[in-house]
Amino acid sequence: MLLLLQVSSPWFLPFAYVIFGKYIYSLVEFLWADGTVLGWWNDQRIWLYKRTSSYLFATIDTILKTLGFGETAFVITDKVADEDVSQRYEKEMMEFGATSPMFEILSTLAMLNLFCLAGAVKKAIMNESIDRLHETMPLQILLCGVLVLVNLPLYQGLLLRKDKGRMPCSVAVKSSLAALLVCTTFSFL
Repeated sequence: MLLLLQVSSPWFLPFAYVIFGKYIYSLVEFLWADGTVLGWWNDQRIWLYKRTSSYLFATIDTILKTLGFGETAFVITDKVADEDVSQRYEKEMMEFGATSPMFEILSTLAMLNLFCLAGAVKKAIMNESIDRLHETMPLQILLCGVLVLVNLPLYQGLLLRKDKGRMPCSVAVKSSLAALLVCTTFSFL
């Protein structure tokens, strides 16, 4: 049985206090060090992206080593900066121009969160199992919404941007198809 924290539970308040306190303290500390709110928000994104991709790559690498397959190679990426990259950096825009397996993983997870949030909103609007949504799902919907908000630059890089810093079209197609496949697979279960 899966235990989900409900908003009506008295245990919700300590968890909410710790979460909000951590992020407010982090924001104040970042601003105190002459940072900007957008810079702090990008720092939160990068923290999430580093944790997501590094743990997955480390798990895959460990499994491959255990099974006796060759070691993975670390490839150093180009660090060439041109005028466009500098302008995007000054505007605190995220750069996605290079192709990387990390972007495919992050894009797939971002698209999965977007599709799940859209599905939850659709269910709430269509009044499908509304009792379950109101009792057990508000925190999951809130978390999914926050993840969609955090991933806004990824969605822009995947779908909206036309500059050289956008994600390659192949990444957008692969991640969308993989997320749709996961959504359809689990919707039938």
